[in-house]
Amino acid sequence: MPKNLVSGLVFVLVIGAYLVFGEGGLSTLFDASEPVAAASAIDGLVVQDVTVYDLDGRVAYRGDVDLAPELKRIEEGVSDPHENDGAVFGNREGRLPERPRGYYLEYVVRTKGVGHAGPQRLVLGEDGEAYYTYDHYESFVRVR
Repeated sequence: MPKNLVSGLVFVLVIGAYLVFGEGGLSTLFDASEPVAAASAIDGLVVQDVTVYDLDGRVAYRGDVDLAPELKRIEEGVSDPHENDGAVFGNREGRLPERPRGYYLEYVVRTKGVGHAGPQRLVLGEDGEAYYTYDHYESFVRVR
């Protein structure tokens, strides 16, 4: 690839990052002080306009996700059969506020039509906060 073309592409990416993310550039995408939004809007415990992909990158689900039944399941002590349901969430990606190990627990949110645990999770904090990810920890939205 010609050097001028590469330089031009880098320039366009930097300007684009500035326009999208502001002065912090791409670094704001990975700012752990606030979770990254996973969808366009939240209405109560319904996350709107979610697109969930399967392991092959195909759309497995598109639409709104109502998290109330999952929170009720968790509060009632009903476990999902997946081994990580109720396990400590380590926040290795650093996308949630930093807390001591053991502060967060993760729970599986099943995707209709996907025969395995899928990418959706709820992560609950000791202080009652709840974060939802539709893309297996790449992004989060606070729902409570």
